[in-house]
Amino acid sequence: MAWNWKLYQEIDGSIPKDLLSFFVRMLPHPKQFDNLPAPVLTLSETKRLQINLKRLCQKGLASLTSDNFDKLDNNLYEFKLTKSQHNPRFIITTATPQQFIILHAFKKKYNGAIKNHHKRPAQERLKRLQERENQ
Repeated sequence: MAWNWKLYQEIDGSIPKDLLSFFVRMLPHPKQFDNLPAPVLTLSETKRLQINLKRLCQKGLASLTSDNFDKLDNNLYEFKLTKSQHNPRFIITTATPQQFIILHAFKKKYNGAIKNHHKRPAQERLKRLQERENQ
């Protein structure tokens, strides 16, 4: 069975604006959204992101062993879009069957491991996601 990906959604179905800003150029019908944030990624970065997400879904969990991924915590992985002007990072989870959920995105402006303040939004969103699934 093929994997797919989606953006984290709050209980009301909304996508947090800080996350949505990395995916604005990928929306099939942007006029359906009110007050879209300005895109963070350039057109070429967006195309590379699309290619990498497609590859991620084709390879499934095997993707997580490549150089573009680091395990952060249980069910949290850092996905790196390298050689990029903005050095974007995406924190994803495999908490649902056959699906990657992108919990958080940010621009990394330093060397070394990602810092706790970048992990925290992803950890909180994962916790909310798990609480909803357990209800």
